Amino acid sequence: MKRNSLFCGALILSVGGIMAKIFSSVYRIALTRILGGEGIGLYQLIFPFYSLCVVLATSGLPLAISKVIAKSKGGDKSIVRKCLLFTSIISLTLTLVLVLFSGGMARLQGDERISICYLILAPTIIIVSACSVFRGYFQGKHYFTPSALSNILEQFTKLVLGLTVTISLIKISLIAAIIGAMLSIVASEVVAIVVLLLFYRKKERVEENVPVPLKTILKDVLPITLTNIIMPISNFVDSLLVVNLLSVSFSKQVSIFLYGLESGAVSSIVGLPTIFSFAIASVILPNLINSENKDNKISLALRIILIITVPCVLGFGLFPERLISVLYGARLNGFGFDGLKIASRLLIFSSAGIVFLSINQIYSSCLQAIEQRYVAIRNLCIAVGIKFVLEIVFLPSATINIFALSIANVMCYISAFVLNHIEMKKHFQFKIGYKFFAKLILANVLMLVSILFVFMLGGGIVNTLLGISFGGIVYLSTLTITKVFNKKELKLKG
Repeated sequence: MKRNSLFCGALILSVGGIMAKIFSSVYRIALTRILGGEGIGLYQLIFPFYSLCVVLATSGLPLAISKVIAKSKGGDKSIVRKCLLFTSIISLTLTLVLVLFSGGMARLQGDERISICYLILAPTIIIVSACSVFRGYFQGKHYFTPSALSNILEQFTKLVLGLTVTISLIKISLIAAIIGAMLSIVASEVVAIVVLLLFYRKKERVEENVPVPLKTILKDVLPITLTNIIMPISNFVDSLLVVNLLSVSFSKQVSIFLYGLESGAVSSIVGLPTIFSFAIASVILPNLINSENKDNKISLALRIILIITVPCVLGFGLFPERLISVLYGARLNGFGFDGLKIASRLLIFSSAGIVFLSINQIYSSCLQAIEQRYVAIRNLCIAVGIKFVLEIVFLPSATINIFALSIANVMCYISAFVLNHIEMKKHFQFKIGYKFFAKLILANVLMLVSILFVFMLGGGIVNTLLGISFGGIVYLSTLTITKVFNKKELKLKG
């Protein structure tokens, strides 16, 4: 397999992530329109507990296994087999947990109708865990096409099948439509594992089976898994806390509706830029193993992150209502609330954390690469503790209500960033430089002027898309003309 450079590997995963996210976002937006505010709120209630089970079985596995593979002098087949055995035991256990506690969890979350959804999703835990092992293997080999392609086909399957089934079943009932959406997720995971197995079978034939002790593998797997498990646990706790804390000032249905706006509509948009940071974090960890260019690679990764996230923060923060209205329309309104206005304000608050969240993903991978295994865990635990305190204090307020969730998330990301940045400076001497920031500011100013010029010509979907496209072209052209990167940087390898 041909090794990809840091930039090329990040580009492959990013393009794959973008395409997958486009399919996912189109699906989520269309699903929101079909299900409405209450429906998407119920849909979102299912995922924190399910995601927690998935995370317990898989979180950090691709990164961890990529690190083990990158360090290994042989025995890749042994590593894959032992990891599959390890994750199978855990995923089977968690599948059983999800089945046994489905009814109780549904009652605890405030709506027993969603219990069947947990039963439908339970088998996918096993499939997702297997996918994580194979993705980690390919990433450790600096070969990112299988991960990207499987991700694209997974989301495309969910989009086509999910919308087809949901549109048909919504005529029967809201819960029937949600069940249809769950079945499409199962089908999409099956497609993903088939694609990865096809790629792996080709590579497996030429590999030696050198035994590698499970203890050696777990030494790297467990800390990375613990790091990646914290935020999903936080989101799971949110699914229990938020609705109940909001219910102090609002009815249960209104609380679910407000939670759906933040965790469904707004989070889908805010999550778009993190595709790139996740891709770069996945690439940089194996790239830093035994590398002599650590500082240069970190600097390159951070500059890429800033180039991607800063314009997103500006766009989401300055044009929230326009974006929300184009994407969701009036379907966000409900229970006498202007859902469009609430979601727009939530987007302003939430967008402030994008840069910090994205950089934290890079920092975490860097610290793992240099064996600072538990530093990122400690820092993230402190940040999540701050987040929960803010939620408990401010969510019951009738004035602040759901906005407390967005503010708490942003403060969590900022806190983790500050703590991780202090730690990073102890081990690395990476610099970004003032010239880069000057070029970045210039490109963003010209981009905003271009977008505003087009937006002044009128509203609507077409004009919004034209404005974003025109602004994007101006932005990329400015970065290219000012030579924000040089050819030597883009060819940095491990």
